[in-house]
Amino acid sequence: MYFAVNPTSPTLPAQIAQEIESFRTQHEDAPFHVIALVDGAFDEQFFKSYPQSRWPRHSLYANTSLQSLGMAAPQLTTFNGQPGGLTKWLENLFSECSGKPMLSIIASAIDAESLQQHLLPYLVCRTEDTVEWPVRWGDSRILPALMDTLSPVRREHLLSPIYCWWSPKRQGKKLKWLGPGATSPLAAEFDKLPMDDATFAALLELSEPDSILSSIYDTQPDVLHAHDPVQAYGAVSRHLKIASGHRIEAARARHHFGVLALTLWDDFTNHPAMMAALSRILSGSEYFEEISKLPASFWNAAEKNRSIQSNISSRRIF
Repeated sequence: MYFAVNPTSPTLPAQIAQEIESFRTQHEDAPFHVIALVDGAFDEQFFKSYPQSRWPRHSLYANTSLQSLGMAAPQLTTFNGQPGGLTKWLENLFSECSGKPMLSIIASAIDAESLQQHLLPYLVCRTEDTVEWPVRWGDSRILPALMDTLSPVRREHLLSPIYCWWSPKRQGKKLKWLGPGATSPLAAEFDKLPMDDATFAALLELSEPDSILSSIYDTQPDVLHAHDPVQAYGAVSRHLKIASGHRIEAARARHHFGVLALTLWDDFTNHPAMMAALSRILSGSEYFEEISKLPASFWNAAEKNRSIQSNISSRRIF
């Protein structure tokens, strides 16, 4: 499995620990809980290993229609040690999860069991066609986009019992969202998160580069060797936008265009031959037919500009 996220910054656990202690001091007379949200979908063995196996935890999917996912569900686990051990606890967590988009940290005014109940209405979205979809709050790759898609009122409600929610960015740096830390948050006005078609489509578009990169990793892993994960994500994401703009819609064609994004120079779409091919594809020509007709001048330019391999041909990347 391929995850287009870089390892977390070595200083991130200490940064979060310092901020947690600051929040704890600001709210010394209020309930205060430090909770890790760990998405077991990326490592079902995580809570079976010592010392994690001894940590208290609550599945986000407990007593829901998703509870059959078991250890593959997002899990809330609480820090119950001495304040002086917080940094070490966070360091161990981030070390175990580094390179996987499965960890975020929450400072909360309510305990993990109550937080799970508060989050229940947000765990499944209901689109306009009444189809229901799990919402991956434990996946740090899409957590920022999920926060951005919420209306101000819903985001305020989601964060109401939370002092701060920290997550690593794809680059491994810190990202956070602040809340008021209410000890008695109001109930949501919905049981499943309503989501319009445009928002759902935007989230699917955001996740497509990760899906294509995983497919490339499964079939042509050598293509990824010259890129760090975030560089690979950026290259594929940028070129999928170009593909969409030229009506390259079939899954196989979009996968192939992603391979080109990783094996050719970054602005290969500005080569006159490729620009002409893309123009014809936009007008209705078949993608692979146009790629097969690219002239030797294009591939010669690829030979001079590529940064990954010293030998590439149109036949090899089909």
